[in-house]
Amino acid sequence: MDPTSCFPSPPRHPRRRATEPPPIGRVQGLAPLFDRAIDRNGLERMLLALAVHRQGAGFDRAHLLVWNVDRAALEGRLSWLGSRTRRPVGEALRGAQRQASEGTDPESTRKLRSIRFAAEDLDGPLTAAWSGGASTMGDAPGSGGYLWTPGAPLGVAALDGGGQGYGLIVGEWSGPGEPARRAAALETLRHVGNAALESYRLAEESRRWSDQGAALVEFARAGVSPLNLAEALNLVVKLATQASGARGGALWTVGKDGTPVLQTTHGPAGTRERLARALRSLVVAALERGRPVTLDRLADEPALGPQAAGQMSALAALPLIAHGRPRGALVVYDRASFHPADSMAFDRIDLVFLRTLADQAALVLEQASTADALGRAEQRRQELLKRLARSERLAALGEQSARMAQETRNPLASIGAFARRAHRHLAEGHPAREYLEVILRETERLERMMHQQSQTVIPGAPRLRMESVNAMIQATLQQMGEPLARRRVRLLKKLSADAPPLLLDAERIGRALSNILAHALESVSPGGRIRVESRRVQQHVVVDVAHDGATPPGELLDQLFVPFAVGLHGAGVGLAVAQQIVQQHGGEIRVRSEGEWSSIFSFTLPIHDNEDRRRPGQDRRISRRDRRERFPMSEG
Repeated sequence: MDPTSCFPSPPRHPRRRATEPPPIGRVQGLAPLFDRAIDRNGLERMLLALAVHRQGAGFDRAHLLVWNVDRAALEGRLSWLGSRTRRPVGEALRGAQRQASEGTDPESTRKLRSIRFAAEDLDGPLTAAWSGGASTMGDAPGSGGYLWTPGAPLGVAALDGGGQGYGLIVGEWSGPGEPARRAAALETLRHVGNAALESYRLAEESRRWSDQGAALVEFARAGVSPLNLAEALNLVVKLATQASGARGGALWTVGKDGTPVLQTTHGPAGTRERLARALRSLVVAALERGRPVTLDRLADEPALGPQAAGQMSALAALPLIAHGRPRGALVVYDRASFHPADSMAFDRIDLVFLRTLADQAALVLEQASTADALGRAEQRRQELLKRLARSERLAALGEQSARMAQETRNPLASIGAFARRAHRHLAEGHPAREYLEVILRETERLERMMHQQSQTVIPGAPRLRMESVNAMIQATLQQMGEPLARRRVRLLKKLSADAPPLLLDAERIGRALSNILAHALESVSPGGRIRVESRRVQQHVVVDVAHDGATPPGELLDQLFVPFAVGLHGAGVGLAVAQQIVQQHGGEIRVRSEGEWSSIFSFTLPIHDNEDRRRPGQDRRISRRDRRERFPMSEG
């Protein structure tokens, strides 16, 4: 989209080969015009100094009109008075280069800069020269006002830069002269001027390529330096604005939800943040298209508000794409122009540089995303290693406990049998009877512990069926009703109606819930509270068991699921068994404290792909081979 297409453009002049080369060689000392270190203003002053020099066009007074690209009009630029001295051309050119920017006729220059000509407003020899890209002579038109004397002999040389109209040198002769000589001198001036402008253009392009190449090298080095991502993104915007001559810029990254997030800006401190946020809709458009969006006239852009559009003239929005995935967008706006011939729009050189820088920035973002993913993967790996080490310790402890339980059963049975026999033979008031009762109680406690130990290893695979979680909870609470009532514990129950049926072993899940309730019942004081709740959270059913009993210290929380770890209520294996059952069903169990509840045990059961656990390996419904293939029937 090019909003300036409705405005007239300067004429493009075809390259013509003259039948006879112009007499450039007759003028000596033109080397300063082709000095690659001069600026454009100095070059224009030297061209006017050549126009009024006797070895140049010999004008008494000359004016320079330059085509303003953004306004599509010829603007007055500089006026120059001839000198009666006979200085050599080279000396006159070097003097003009050092001259003040207003030239030798400051008053006329100030008046000239207030004048603007549209292409259709030109008259007389100015029209012929501008439309044909040539040098013409004729009488001065009456539309010049104080610039030239109406009817005076006038010479006009059209200048072009790269084949496109650059401007006009308009000179006035004070008296009669030889037309052929003046025409040849005027044509020489045009050729010399065009050659000098072309030399300047090539030098300027070389300088811009060099500066932009240095910016790319700087960012490439920064990509392997210890800079963090925020510093690298700041550097991208800084280099993009400085090397392209932009007034400001900004960089967005694509968030987790796919929308652009503003990360950094560069430019005027008072307006850069506000302008950057106003460009968000254009950033979205660039990301959706997957290619740059360039605009040369923002005043007519409907995606921008009138306030933001009125403060910018042109912009370029480039998506940051790495390996086919959008990572963000880079935007620069308003290329700085200090000369009417310079457009505020970004040209081919700028866009090539910005695209290359955007590609490098996309790779940096991709590398940062990969590094972040690797960091998270390493963290998960470390967590899995810790869980594996803990599982190995628990497995070793379980094997050792199983052997201890097996070896301890017989001695305990003998101790209990002899203690009960001795207890029966003692009289009621015998002093040793009390000691035997202590031995019997401790023996029974050891036997219960050994029985629990034998239950930690649950034989066989779970028998899975579609069961209601709420029905399982209700059945378990009925079984625990007598202990709850005996301890006068208040039960708070909240079962969610949207909990779907799950494929599970109701007996084992009920056992896990019973063990958790038993632990809560031991922890809560008489008259306390226990809360049981079920709810659906995304693709899981969550069951909470909370109590307001004594809060175990932080170091004991980690030991709750360790078999026979000594905690607030002695050693046990109930929670370890519950954890094992829940993990068999693809869930997990956790404990936390929250508000008035000292401990909340939560275990989750997955809903999504729940049926897949019926066949952990291949599908059991594999069709068997036809038995007739094993015993093929003989032919004949």
